[in-house]
Amino acid sequence: MKKFTKIFAFAMALMMVFALQAPVSAAEKGAVQAVNQEQAQATVQADTYTHRVYSLYYNQSMKKCPVTIQVTSNSSNHYTYEVQLLDHTKKKVIAQDDCALYAFFDLKKNQLYYYRVRATAYDYTQKKYVPVSDWSYGYGINTAICKVKLSGKKIKIKVPKVKGVKKFTLYMSTKSDKGYKKVKKVKPGKTVVISKFKNKAFKNGKYYYYNVVSKKNETRLKHNFHIYTRYVRR
Repeated sequence: MKKFTKIFAFAMALMMVFALQAPVSAAEKGAVQAVNQEQAQATVQADTYTHRVYSLYYNQSMKKCPVTIQVTSNSSNHYTYEVQLLDHTKKKVIAQDDCALYAFFDLKKNQLYYYRVRATAYDYTQKKYVPVSDWSYGYGINTAICKVKLSGKKIKIKVPKVKGVKKFTLYMSTKSDKGYKKVKKVKPGKTVVISKFKNKAFKNGKYYYYNVVSKKNETRLKHNFHIYTRYVRR
C-alpha cells in the first residue's frame, strides 16, 4: 500500500510538471501581447522621436514636387515608422511609406498636403509590424507654384488656386535661405503687382526670392526672379 502511494504521488508530481509546461491559451497570449505592446508604447513615448520635412523642390521634367520626410529617434531601440501622406482635409490617406529614417513621396503641384507618423515594432506572435505609438501630425506642405511676369521693374505674380486654401501671404527676400519679409496677402487665383521691396525699387541685375504661405510653419517651395533690362539698338 505504501508503494502504491509513492507511485501515485510521483505520478501527480509529473502531471504538475507537465501542467506547468503546457502552452498558454489564446486569451493568455492576447493578454501577454497587450502588456508587451503597452510596454513598447511607454518606451517609445519615453524615448520620443521627431520628424520634419527634410527637402521639397519642383522637378520640371517630372512635373512633380519630390518631398523627403525625416524621422529621428533619441532611442537606442530600433523602430520603423509608418509615414502617411494626407490630403488638405487631413482625413484621406493618399500614400504611405514605411521607413527607418527617410520617407519619400512625389507630390502634385498646386496642392496642400499634410502628413502623420507613428512608430512600429515587429510582433513575433502576429509575425508582422504593429503600431507602438499614437499618430504624430506634421505641419502642412504647400506646393503652390506661381506664374511670374516682368514688366520693366514691376513684377506680376499670379497665385494658383489650391484646395483648402482661402488666402496666401506673399514673402520676399534678397537671399534664398533667410531675410524673408511679408509683402502682402493675396487670394488664390489672383495676380499681385509689386514695384518695390523694403520701400526700394527693384535693382537691375539682382535676384529676388519669394514664396507664398497659406498657414504658419508650413513647408513651401522657394521661387526666384531676376531683374534685368533689355537694350535695343536703334
